[in-house]
Amino acid sequence: MRALFTQIDKLPPPLGEGWGGGNAPHRELKALLTVPSYSLLSADAPAARHRRAQVLEGGIERNGQAAQNQVIVTQHLIEHLMMQGNSTALAAHRRHSLKTRQNPPTQRRPARIVFVVMSAVAQAATVDQLAQALRPHAVLVHHDFSQQPQFELRAPQVRFVPDPVRTGWAQFGFVEGIFHSLEYALEEIDFDYLQLLSPTCLPIKPMADFQRHISGTHDAHFDAIDLSRDADARMTVGYRAFTDEGSLSHRIARRLVNIYYGDSGGRRDEAGVWLRTGRSSSAWAALAGWPLHALARGAQWRRLGRPRLALHYGSVWFGARRHIIEGLVRAYRQPGLRERFARMHIAEEFLVPTLLMHLRPRRAPMNHLIARFDGAHPGVWDSDQILSLRRSPAWFARKFPDDPQAPVRQLVIEQLVGEPSAVLRSVA
Repeated sequence: MRALFTQIDKLPPPLGEGWGGGNAPHRELKALLTVPSYSLLSADAPAARHRRAQVLEGGIERNGQAAQNQVIVTQHLIEHLMMQGNSTALAAHRRHSLKTRQNPPTQRRPARIVFVVMSAVAQAATVDQLAQALRPHAVLVHHDFSQQPQFELRAPQVRFVPDPVRTGWAQFGFVEGIFHSLEYALEEIDFDYLQLLSPTCLPIKPMADFQRHISGTHDAHFDAIDLSRDADARMTVGYRAFTDEGSLSHRIARRLVNIYYGDSGGRRDEAGVWLRTGRSSSAWAALAGWPLHALARGAQWRRLGRPRLALHYGSVWFGARRHIIEGLVRAYRQPGLRERFARMHIAEEFLVPTLLMHLRPRRAPMNHLIARFDGAHPGVWDSDQILSLRRSPAWFARKFPDDPQAPVRQLVIEQLVGEPSAVLRSVA
């Protein structure tokens, strides 16, 4: 192996251009070869060796290597195997080398993305500006024409969801509209990845960079807080999850929450939502906390019934690959599930994270940066915060003013979305 490393280090510099330059390709290749489960030099079964040869090829391909550079590496491997006298491994690798020469790795096609925009009362010009910023990717708009009958969009890649559902803030129709749109996208659009947006969202990075971002190893991008493990979540929003909206128990529990926290100003902003923290110094706070904890312990599993779902809380603005969208739609169709969540206040903040976590995808943080909440509603970004938007690792932000001429929207589109790709900037 040491002799092989010496030969790898002598490879010409151009081999490293796709790996970040310098000795990066040599380090990555040696690391790949020294992992026991990937080693081509072990005397294990031929099928396993062949698989590891494929892993080696895939590792090189993923890092941007051309087929001719694979041949260079293959030649050095064969020379080393010949010196070691490992005839079995040599024969397996010669077969792999011949296959590589005959079928060089092909370029992976760019991911096909569809954006679903849930529209109701925002200006058509605002949604049109958002769709233009998302070009060239498909945009599927679920618009509630009962709230705004005159609504025309000009962006060329937009289509409307037929038979839209009547929606509204904190109405379960919003959940139904989301899943109606997901079902339509699965039936009518050929896509690899779907991102849910609101009309007051905007991308804050170039679309070409986002396309590369979602082509990684993760199946979904979202955040979720487990109510069974987070006391702040149980105390802040547990009453919404475990009581029927508008019921007497719901009103009592909500008043107990206000007594429990009192004038405490503690808060946590995460998962695209916010939670209250701390506790009022009043003696009544302890008394108010006891029935709230009892409500959460007694109602959590009974409320959700079967199949048993660990209840999670978080933002509804998620992105996921096609097979995860298919799993969401199947889960939503389970008998009785809709009825369980329909009684919750702002049900989408429980339903979507809960079903996503139930699918157990390989997940990464949500693609959104949500402005600091003011009560039940997120704040609005302004021009003074453009530096914070630029520095954020997120790919989208909300919410922005419902005015396409707002200075902050113009700055975001011109300076953040329209700026050169990060890859092009690094090359320059």
